[in-house]
Amino acid sequence: MSSVKVIFVEPTGARSNIFARFMSIPLLGPVYLSTIAKQAGFDVSIINENILRRKITTSELVSADILCLSCITATIDRGKKIAYTYRALRAAKGKKSRVIVGGIHASMMPKDLSESFDQIIVGEAENIIVDILKGRITDHIVYGTKLDNLDTLPLPDYSLLQGWKGKGVVPVMTSRGCPYDCNFCSVTKMFGKGYRAQSPSRVLQETARFKQGRGFVFFVDDNFAVNFDRTNEILDGMVSTGFKRPWSAQVRTDVTHKPEFVAKMRKAGCKIVYVGFESINTESLLDMHKKQTVDDIRRSMEVFHKNNIMVHGMFILGNDPDTKELFKTTSRFCKEANIDWVQYSVLTPLPGTDLYARLKDEGRLLHKQWSYYDGLHVVFSPKNMTAHELQKGMIECFSDFYSYANAINNALNAGYNVTASAVKALYQKVHFPSLYPTFVKFAGNGIVKQWVRENAPYLSYLSKSSARA
Repeated sequence: MSSVKVIFVEPTGARSNIFARFMSIPLLGPVYLSTIAKQAGFDVSIINENILRRKITTSELVSADILCLSCITATIDRGKKIAYTYRALRAAKGKKSRVIVGGIHASMMPKDLSESFDQIIVGEAENIIVDILKGRITDHIVYGTKLDNLDTLPLPDYSLLQGWKGKGVVPVMTSRGCPYDCNFCSVTKMFGKGYRAQSPSRVLQETARFKQGRGFVFFVDDNFAVNFDRTNEILDGMVSTGFKRPWSAQVRTDVTHKPEFVAKMRKAGCKIVYVGFESINTESLLDMHKKQTVDDIRRSMEVFHKNNIMVHGMFILGNDPDTKELFKTTSRFCKEANIDWVQYSVLTPLPGTDLYARLKDEGRLLHKQWSYYDGLHVVFSPKNMTAHELQKGMIECFSDFYSYANAINNALNAGYNVTASAVKALYQKVHFPSLYPTFVKFAGNGIVKQWVRENAPYLSYLSKSSARA
């Protein structure tokens, strides 16, 4: 079986997210599946085009007896191109080819991919991947089953990931599913509304591998703190075992209802939290089923900063209640709340979500060119503005926050805080403020401008289509 070479590929998407320059991590699905396949005796490697910053080569494609692609909606078109090229190259050499696709897009729209791939995996594949690779399961569309006990997952083997050094950000998954059901999110459609989690001991076993070293550990769970008791046990374990590496996680604003819990996060090494604030428009929060308020956002900022935890705030623009005024008020709010850095997205109807079904039924989708369904390209007709106005508004929000003026102001404030902290350090233990947000703002300014230049044709398309409407 060792002679069967399997290559897992995570295709690249459009260069659209300015934060990809600062944090590029692999999808964990291919890493887990590759680890399982290796343990079963296959010759396995992972090619992640984002991490390698290059496309898979013809020699790499030709060498694969089985090609496995893991695609999100924005990368499925690239995945199709890779599959087509692979088949042609293998045929030219007189070799058989076999292409398998999985991931969120395949799980949401399997029938739309039937002509492009030999097998399509819907849902989680850990329980069936070996049988698929060995040819025991030959169905064209294969339905996976949820993994009930996440502790049975192997420790991910990052050595299979070509070009991976793990010095930047190391991803760690401790749970699947989400008890919330935001209308724009595909997580519950993929993993269900139930919440499955690894035991604290299993989590600590994995984090122990990254106890020291350069860069961050990033808990990729959609909500790291769904179960406070369980997460408390993980934090206590990290503290007691001397976990020294800084880490970050995705959480909701409700975590700050317990300031003592946030303080423990910081004690355990948390430096950054990624929080889906989504909107400062109360009606939009209700429309998204977000189950949080603007006051929750303000409180969370105060609690996080009081505990010296930096905040990456994420906002979605273009919900039906939103008007053009939201762009200015959101920009002002982000600076007044002193959010360390922000990520703006336009509302994106991802296949499988309630939002997609509604906008499709209402005839409001502009197109189905999936590579533009990345959160930064407007792909639907908003209710209270044109698609072009929404696109321009998002760019204005980015440009305002990642401006040199805002970066300089941030640097001055950071300098003042560093001085104040130095004085306090003479008689008490303090955490010195980070200059990283200032660096991101300076760098982000150029990246935003570059994005606008590279996407000029799409902006022109939106302008013309909005004019016709």
